[in-house]
Formats: sequence, C-alpha cells, structure tokens
Amino acid sequence: MKSNEEPSFVPGKKKYLFYTNQSGTSLLKPILDEAIAQNYPLEIIFNKEKEQQLSDITQWLSRQKMGSYLYVALPWNEIDEMKSLIESIGFTAEESQFIGYGPQNIKVFCCRCHGITEEINIKVDQYLNCQHCQLLLVVSDHYSRQKNAFLGYVAKL
Repeated sequence: MKSNEEPSFVPGKKKYLFYTNQSGTSLLKPILDEAIAQNYPLEIIFNKEKEQQLSDITQWLSRQKMGSYLYVALPWNEIDEMKSLIESIGFTAEESQFIGYGPQNIKVFCCRCHGITEEINIKVDQYLNCQHCQLLLVVSDHYSRQKNAFLGYVAKL
C-alpha cells in the first residue's frame, strides 16, 4: 500500500488480522467495525517491546492460513521494517495494508542520478534538493514499491 492511500476494508476474506498498538487502534476502528458487522473471523495482536515484537509477529503470521488479510497500524518509523518482515513470511501487497501515523520519512528517487533522498513529512508537489546530485526535484505521486520511494522529477520553476 502506498503511504498516501487511505486504509479501506477489503470484503470477502477468510480471516482478518490486525496488528497495532494503542494509538493505532483508533485508526483501525472503522475497519474493525466493518469486519465485526459482517461477522468475519478476526484476530487482533498488540505490538510489544522490540525484542518480543519481531519474534511474536513472525510466529503469529506463520500460523495463518491462505485467504487471511492483514492490517498493520504503527508509527511510520516502524512500518518499513514490518513490511519487510511480513513480505518475508509470505504476505503480498495484495494481502495487506499498512496504516502509519506520526512523522513520516518520505524517500524520493532522483530521476537524474537515481539516488534516494529521505525527508521528513514532505508531500507530493513539494520541492527538495537531491542529496546526491543537488538537482531541484518536485515530488510526484508516482510511487515505486521496489524502490520504496516516490519519483522526483526535475523542478520547472
């Protein structure tokens, strides 16, 4: 899921999985309410201390059956690590959504040098200089899952 998309309920799955913390629970409430209203099976796991978190979620997700759908609501600074872990277990982008909150580091892929510049809370259509070649870029809404970055085009002022 791209970082600028709103989370949404995906109907018709065998089971719904929710991985969150106290703050993320309110972001998942509309989706949880929909799953409950439609009487779908679901599980909610609250994340713990960092050491326990990775071990626990790996075991929990490894036990899930095909047809499960995963929602993760955590601070943005934890989302990338969770995406990598979840993909390594076998969940695809089509079987999961990530809902982040708090300050977000946005990665921008430079169209000239192909370097990646990371900025906090920059938005689409804003400008920044590439950290590698110093080219002034405008952040586009084109997102690459492979690069985990938005494309930065040459800014035309």
